[in-house]
Amino acid sequence: MFVYLTLLDTQEEKSKFERIYIHYRQLMFYIAKNILDDEFLSEDAVHDAFINIAKSLENISDAICPRTKRYVVIIVRNISLNMLKKQKLSEDIEDMGEYISDELVLEDEVLSKISFDFIIDQITRLPVIYKDVLYLSYVEDLNTNEISNLINISNETVKKRLQRGRKKLAENIREVI
Repeated sequence: MFVYLTLLDTQEEKSKFERIYIHYRQLMFYIAKNILDDEFLSEDAVHDAFINIAKSLENISDAICPRTKRYVVIIVRNISLNMLKKQKLSEDIEDMGEYISDELVLEDEVLSKISFDFIIDQITRLPVIYKDVLYLSYVEDLNTNEISNLINISNETVKKRLQRGRKKLAENIREVI
């Protein structure tokens, strides 16, 4: 843990990080192990996730709460999926042949009529690759560069996932409404 603490400046940040580390490390390892099916790779994924968490600690207001839990889960899950992809242990995560129109925009009028909780519920029903970036963007209010750095994917990939996720979210909302 000492390595992570050297990335932090104040004692308050160090204390918050320690609480996150102690509270979520086993959960993070469990998630990584389920994805990677390898103990050593899972440890690497958790390590990388904690480095990202330490670098973006200002995005976490309360060390132990459901929001922080979702935040750390998203980070470790995406790092694990990226490692899996790089190791070629599984088929490609995204269907790259999929054609998506660049002109999809969610209508502000529709979204303004729908409650925030309903939208969050609909986001959680999306595939993981869209759910995570939409959550980080709309709930955590991170920009594409911050998301890119946090979950170790390119900025262009974040933009494409946001675009595709918004399209899928709009389709799901239209079905419900």
